[in-house]
Amino acid sequence: MRAGLNQLAVAVTATVLVSGINRSVSGQHGDEAQLLSKLKTSRHTLLDGIRQAEKDSGPAISAKFEMKGDQLMLSVYTAKQGRDRDPEHNTLMELIGPATDSTWKPETEVFEDKEHIARSAMQLTLMQLSRMSLADVIKKAESQQAGTVYSAIPAVQGGRPVVDVLVAARDGQSKHVIIDLR
Repeated sequence: MRAGLNQLAVAVTATVLVSGINRSVSGQHGDEAQLLSKLKTSRHTLLDGIRQAEKDSGPAISAKFEMKGDQLMLSVYTAKQGRDRDPEHNTLMELIGPATDSTWKPETEVFEDKEHIARSAMQLTLMQLSRMSLADVIKKAESQQAGTVYSAIPAVQGGRPVVDVLVAARDGQSKHVIIDLR
């Protein structure tokens, strides 16, 4: 079992290093133009979602707005047993729900498929390398770039753990803010 997890971790790390942080916004969030236009309809911020998710579901390890069809969704990945527990002994999950409702009422999915386990295990591992919480990362990005933070995803850049934060700037463009986790 451990050998299989180690191979999975190596494959995930290799994929992240090859693709870098220049991930396709459309691949991660749906149609970028549609997402950016719908952000103003959200009744919640990424920080709102993180705070709510962390109350019962453990620390946030990534968060983003995404499109599901025509609906703006707020998604937060968490590690139920905390950042001190390794992925193998943790419950990795997603809380996701409509961002336009007055109360964010997310559905919870505990990850069981290879793709989500691999992604969330990598995100947890990168967040474990930092003293900063995901909320701290977002606040730091907000101090560097005006606008609406709509994604905070841990990644590897130049061999360093970072969070790639996407901000919808006031000019309507998407801006990357890279926060070094060390």
